[in-house]
Amino acid sequence: SDNAQDLNLGKITYKAVHNGKTESFSSGKIICKKSDVIVDYDPNATPNGGRYMNVGSGYIAEIVEYNAETFDGNVSDASLKDGSVDWSRPTNNYLPKGTLDYCSTSLISYKETNYVTLRAGYRVYLERKDKPHTELKPVVRRYVGSLPDHNEIKVADFSEDGSHTRLTLDTLWKAPFYLDILPQSYTNPARQDYSITQATYNYIDITFCYATSFEGEIAVLESNPLFKSAEVIQNYTADGSATRDFTLRLHLKKQGAFYGWDSYYNENNQLVFEFLNPKAVTADASNEYGVNLNGAKILIDVGHGGKDSGAIGFGLYESHANLTLAFKIKAELEKMGAEVHMTRTGDTTSSTDDKLQMIRRIKPDYCIAVHHNSNNSSSPHGFGSYYSTPYSKKAAEYVLAQTRGTGIYDNSKEIFKWHYYFMARSSVCPVVLTENGFISNPTDFESIKDDGKNTLKAKAIARGIADYFNSIQ
Repeated sequence: SDNAQDLNLGKITYKAVHNGKTESFSSGKIICKKSDVIVDYDPNATPNGGRYMNVGSGYIAEIVEYNAETFDGNVSDASLKDGSVDWSRPTNNYLPKGTLDYCSTSLISYKETNYVTLRAGYRVYLERKDKPHTELKPVVRRYVGSLPDHNEIKVADFSEDGSHTRLTLDTLWKAPFYLDILPQSYTNPARQDYSITQATYNYIDITFCYATSFEGEIAVLESNPLFKSAEVIQNYTADGSATRDFTLRLHLKKQGAFYGWDSYYNENNQLVFEFLNPKAVTADASNEYGVNLNGAKILIDVGHGGKDSGAIGFGLYESHANLTLAFKIKAELEKMGAEVHMTRTGDTTSSTDDKLQMIRRIKPDYCIAVHHNSNNSSSPHGFGSYYSTPYSKKAAEYVLAQTRGTGIYDNSKEIFKWHYYFMARSSVCPVVLTENGFISNPTDFESIKDDGKNTLKAKAIARGIADYFNSIQ
């Protein structure tokens, strides 16, 4: 029952008699632990208000993947019908490996995908495919157990090292959090259109689920390139009778001046947030771009490869076309002094997890993904520039503007929009995904296989990247 208690059976005493000699031995205390109880509905375990969902208690979900994408917790018949149950949204943050929470005993299923509902109001995948591989990888493991009835947060360190501003926290346990970039409106979330007209956000909110205390001060130095101040907000339950959780609000130095973030638990089991600082660059008349990107780290995500050839047009694999253009972009960026990394340098398979692990390991200042488009019809043509996070929009605009100026594409057919492409969803830095013409269109295909045109495309993309870095000074 819910009132079950541990049962102390005391010590076991052994007595041995041999040839008139007696010896006694006693064990330690024998305690029968009460069985963990799964309660399907437990108001005592769920704060009243906020985004929390009563999933009961006694059943725990632990994130075992390097991080987990989150989805809105509320599921309706309509969302299962229109597919919005599986929509990726920039308003939902990743949770790091090790995160724990109570979860529902029942799964949410959509098509061939299963989701676990967390008390924090999130859903996460139970398992997922690491494309192009087909086997399922676990995202969470579930087990019977109990969690502390609250969390405690204490500031261990707040500092910056040039490339990043880092916040390190001691926590009572590895509870979930919400990270929100605010205030920011989106074009039409009901239709999964998270494009933005302009970047209006001027602070970052991190809400620590179940936290009833937040200790320590965050002293933001005037020299910090990203934040100007910090404040701690105590949130109360719906009836105002108790603390629900705490929010840390980090005020940006400038409106719209945010560049990326990541989180993880370090070797001391402390929760670490890394915020990307704006990379300082200087003018340089010695190269055709007029800017020195020395010290800037740029990752080129070369689409497809290996057993994943991507689209095929007129006998050419998209994966090969992507690599050809990527090498040219790399050469142009290196002329400016940038440190350039590529997700692949040959015809090798690079999975979605390989790429996300790489961007988290390298911690670049910018990521450009190189793809070529395709369609069942040969008519569609033109260049596409895509972004997913609100802080990637400006970067995507500069690449589009410079590419437009080449005259290679029909500019009336250009595509500039928000999209949920996997790599673009990374929160680490601004990510721009490019579709460099339709491999299925005869006119675009001529430019795709033309070495001179590819050089012009690479120069335009490099110039767009340079424009972005100049804009954040």
